[in-house]
Amino acid sequence: MRIAILGGGVAGSTLAYLLSRVNNEVIIFDINQSYVKPCGDIVPNVYNPPFNWTQTFGIKRFSFYIDGEKIYDVEYARTKWLVIDKWAWINNMRKSAKVVVSHDIVLKDFDYVIDSRGPYPMDREVVYTTRAIIETEDFDDEAILEFDTRYTGFYWIFPSKENEYNIGAGFLEYKNSKEMLYQYIRRKYRNFKIKDVRGAPISIGNVKNKKLRIGEARGLVFPLSGEGIRPSAISAEYAFEAIYKERNFDNFMDQKLGVIEKRIRIQRMLLDLYRYSSLNLRKTFMKVFFKNDVLIDTYLEDKIDLNGLVESLKSVKQNGSIIRKFEKQNW
Repeated sequence: MRIAILGGGVAGSTLAYLLSRVNNEVIIFDINQSYVKPCGDIVPNVYNPPFNWTQTFGIKRFSFYIDGEKIYDVEYARTKWLVIDKWAWINNMRKSAKVVVSHDIVLKDFDYVIDSRGPYPMDREVVYTTRAIIETEDFDDEAILEFDTRYTGFYWIFPSKENEYNIGAGFLEYKNSKEMLYQYIRRKYRNFKIKDVRGAPISIGNVKNKKLRIGEARGLVFPLSGEGIRPSAISAEYAFEAIYKERNFDNFMDQKLGVIEKRIRIQRMLLDLYRYSSLNLRKTFMKVFFKNDVLIDTYLEDKIDLNGLVESLKSVKQNGSIIRKFEKQNW
């Protein structure tokens, strides 16, 4: 078959790789020859992609801050999050297909046209994020998530390799989060070198039109964490199966992605509960959430539903699952 894929990010490039392996003619239409979209480059350690990525760091330790105060941290016996070289992974998959750089796409004579343009149809609510890659000798191997209850969003600090951090910020109230990020970095570190700064929107709102869409174009981003790599790659695997087996594409995708999309809906409900609450309720909500080992586990692996809670309950009760935890006293 001859297949057009609009957008060569995680979902589009994964689908192109899978389709090309079975002798389809695949053309990726994108505004850039190479993939350069920034993000946290984090994937929960519960998924293996069809095309292997390079892991640059494994994270076992996490700290949670609310309004500048560390309230909880935890260390796991196994690697909880993987830091990956996302750009290299995607660009290597792109090599399996023809990439056409174009802003004005004319499509004809294709058996399928799959929309994988990430958030850029801009037909849903997005949060504008900025992320910086910095070098510093003031290095620790823990991931930090810091919430300012005046806003809807958070700062992140993820170790990406030795003496290097991926640091970012995203808040619904601010389209330009760059200055807030710079101020945050200066508060956290005395000596640092900024290697790269980029911004990008991330989907958090509902997408009404899912027809022939995969990945973030379909709305497959967890709005509480911003993690979209894993659900996007999974959607590409299901899209390949639908095309290869000649199934009804949209019906097949609705069925296969049911659990993921349910968990995304739950996260949207929790996000709305937070954003429309008073500051006192926000702080109470966050402190209750981030001092519960089970809820933290569901958050870190984006599985906030009944089955996910049961799974996390079993996980944290296993001997050695959590090897260290700290809780701020005297709130």
